[in-house]
Amino acid sequence: MRRPVRHRHKPVRYGDRQRGIALVVVLWLVVLITVIGSSHARNMRIETSLAFNHIGTARARALAEAGINRAIMELFVDNTATPWPPDGTTRQLQLDSGRVNIAIRDASGLLDLNKADQAQLEAVLGAAGADDALRQELADAILDWRDKDTLRRLHGAEDTDYRHADLDWGSRDGPFASVDELRYVLGMTHELFERLAPYLTVHSARRDVNLQYAPAWLFSVLTSREREVNENLTDEADESLAGKDTQSAGPFHITAWATSNRGARASLEAVLSIARSGEEPYTILSWREPARSRKMTPELQDAHATQ
Repeated sequence: MRRPVRHRHKPVRYGDRQRGIALVVVLWLVVLITVIGSSHARNMRIETSLAFNHIGTARARALAEAGINRAIMELFVDNTATPWPPDGTTRQLQLDSGRVNIAIRDASGLLDLNKADQAQLEAVLGAAGADDALRQELADAILDWRDKDTLRRLHGAEDTDYRHADLDWGSRDGPFASVDELRYVLGMTHELFERLAPYLTVHSARRDVNLQYAPAWLFSVLTSREREVNENLTDEADESLAGKDTQSAGPFHITAWATSNRGARASLEAVLSIARSGEEPYTILSWREPARSRKMTPELQDAHATQ
């Protein structure tokens, strides 16, 4: 009877075991280095992309500033055959690094928050989408905000009303310092403010709006109001009303929208007054970045598109 064959296993030597562990460690180190390298390369790509974006934005902003300066220069040019009218007409300039669209509007063509009467305020608020109740409340609250007394109008708001609404501020009891301050009037919504702001100013110091320089939307709202007050108002009367004040004296709202050759965009809005005397030829009254966009109710889009 044959005996079973016994296989003898070669014993693992200590040196072989060490080499195996070293190989595993090396492989893990290679994996770790690869992960670190990939992460670093990704971070570098992101940082490079951000740097390019910052450069592109800076170039676009420089274009917008160039547009503002070009518009200021045009305001001082008298002997040109094609002057830039201060009625919001857009001019496009093509430069080496991109293009810029520029518009100049005399502030008299906008509704002054510090001078508008209740009827004008209710007209623009209603046209921008406020219902009857909100229109009356906001018009009274705006008047309460800018008057010096603490007497509350029928639908208005004074300090007590702001406290009851858990707000950290009260009525200014003085003129609006900027159009953005309208956001803080009790009852004002973000959507309504965004629709109204492009058609408002605090720099004209006029009770009326010079329709010669008014945006199409504001022109439509105010002439419609005049028609409601005076049913006999004709198209000829509209034209006469629009052209009654042809002398542009400023201040001026200047807006520039710039697009670089790489597609970066920037916009600026400046308000300046022309000095009649003194060393400085003009004074910057306001500087805003980005410029406001115009948002309005759908039924008034067509009127604005014809501007």
